[in-house]
Amino acid sequence: MSSLVTPEFQQYRAPQHNESATVIPPQSELVDRLKRIEAGETAASPPLEFCGKSWEAARLQARREAIDLAMAFTAAYRGLPATVATLSERSDGKLPAIVMSGHQPELFHAGVWFKNFLISQVAHQAGAIAINFLVDNDLCRNAAIRVPSMAANGSVIAQSIAFDTQRDGVPWELRRLNSRDTWDSFSQRVLESLLPRSYTPLLSEIWPQAIDAVRRSDRLGLAIAEARHKLEEQVGLQTLEVPSSSLVNTRAFARFSIQLLSELPRFQAVYNHQLANYRAAHHIRNHAHPVPALEQSGGWLEAPWWVYRTAAPQRQKLWVRLQNDQLLLSDRAGWQAVIEGRLDCDNAASQWMDFQSDGVCLRPRALLTTMYMRMFISDLFVHGIGGGKYDQLTDAIMSEFFGVQPPLMAVATATMRLPIASPLAAAGDSATTESELRRERESAWQLKFHAEQLPASPVDADQPSATAAEIEALTVRKQVLLANIPARGEKWEWHREITAVNKRLSELAAPQLNESRAKIDRLNSIERQLRVLESREFSFSLFPRDLLATALHRLSK
Repeated sequence: MSSLVTPEFQQYRAPQHNESATVIPPQSELVDRLKRIEAGETAASPPLEFCGKSWEAARLQARREAIDLAMAFTAAYRGLPATVATLSERSDGKLPAIVMSGHQPELFHAGVWFKNFLISQVAHQAGAIAINFLVDNDLCRNAAIRVPSMAANGSVIAQSIAFDTQRDGVPWELRRLNSRDTWDSFSQRVLESLLPRSYTPLLSEIWPQAIDAVRRSDRLGLAIAEARHKLEEQVGLQTLEVPSSSLVNTRAFARFSIQLLSELPRFQAVYNHQLANYRAAHHIRNHAHPVPALEQSGGWLEAPWWVYRTAAPQRQKLWVRLQNDQLLLSDRAGWQAVIEGRLDCDNAASQWMDFQSDGVCLRPRALLTTMYMRMFISDLFVHGIGGGKYDQLTDAIMSEFFGVQPPLMAVATATMRLPIASPLAAAGDSATTESELRRERESAWQLKFHAEQLPASPVDADQPSATAAEIEALTVRKQVLLANIPARGEKWEWHREITAVNKRLSELAAPQLNESRAKIDRLNSIERQLRVLESREFSFSLFPRDLLATALHRLSK
């Protein structure tokens, strides 16, 4: 079930209609699988050890840490879902099943937000706990959202509206507010730019919460996530949230890290081997996609972790050298540390955690993040389409390196389009315009190179008789030339004459060609504007609350 190599997944395209969802495998199957996990009907635990502990014991520790961290983080700014408190205090002492998903703490589009509705619903149906983690070790690349607006010339554009002044990309967990004026005025500037509509966007409701939250934390990502999560409580979602930086700053993750780094030569070989297989299977030539291969340099091995510090927030690769009983760690940019006694896992894990207490952020990259979440914390992990595609590589790495069946994952996304009345309604949709544009481009090409073949051009009732007669004569001459192509070596005169005929025909067709080109320009402009209006990528905060929450609840059932 963890394999998602299906035609609809591999070739996914967002539907053209305004409201739809994709869940693979089907939701009923996910709920059934979780119920069987709860009933203890799953296969026996794999015979793995992590730092001297069985996989089952290591997993129990990671799950308990994750639930405690998520409950504490959520309770700091809103009430805990009643079902979560009940499930976390079960009389049998067992931990409940965990459904997870994650995304950067940003104002993402409605299709991403759908995952939160889905994990809440699936967890509710299966008697599990839903945890959404904030991928705050990813970079805050753009402190803005795109808003459908009207340009000065009256055309529809996607305008970028900033919620903070731009700065070099740093991880979300270290991204502090630069401009309070930009932050505080964000909602009003969005409302002023947003195309006319008959509703109040969600942003008007959640941004006062974000303004209040940033005063307490000064962290943009946490403020945005807190405001959204409070809204989710109001619309009935029963989820916990926690930053990924908290989930990987635990003893369970430290032990996992020490285990992998102690086996880094083999892990790197498996990682690169399966990456090459993935690229070959998907015909990928870009060496950065889906991730770069791990490198070796002067006895140092690149490991799939990031390193950054408060004083040096730019992410750097983690480089490791195994030297007897030591692990030498470096970012090769000014930071270096040594872990003594790597074979004494508890002591080595304590040293790893001490680095983090000193302000060094050792964070897993994307593949390693979901590998840990799936192997150690969740019973079901829900990806978006892009994450599901790259995590097939994670499945292959886990299968070869650990020799286990990859844990369950699902893929989910939704398509929602803003309910804004189109000022281009008479033009139809982008598909219709694109079809008309193809026909007009073909017509222009014919006018330029084969004007005599067009049924109504260039001879028609409005042509001067002399022009019409010239066109008719040129057409006849071209037909004669094409019917009498000379042998090789005798074509120079023939080529000169047919080139002159084509040039003159094109000159005579110039008015029609200019008209066709003008129509192409007009259709190109209409198509660009329709693409903006039909986009599914606009932030959920631009939608009306009742319409969006109702639709996402319905799609998640």
